[in-house]
Amino acid sequence: MIEVPLPYLVLIPLVANLMFLFGLHAYYSLRRAAKHARRRPTRIYRCQVCEHVYIDSRDVPLARCTRCGCLNEAVRR
Repeated sequence: MIEVPLPYLVLIPLVANLMFLFGLHAYYSLRRAAKHARRRPTRIYRCQVCEHVYIDSRDVPLARCTRCGCLNEAVRR
């Protein structure tokens, strides 16, 4: 039979679990970073009629106000 010292019986599962948790953390961190990188740029609009400020991520020259329905151009930064 193979003799294993008692500290190794505790240390080996502990290290294996920590490596597994680190792998999960790295996977989800990279996944979250890739998700944010794929996000489309958004444009900020201000309605000329009701003064409502809203955001639209579609690439259109005019966007419809979410409150009153008027078409508005993007605010220049």
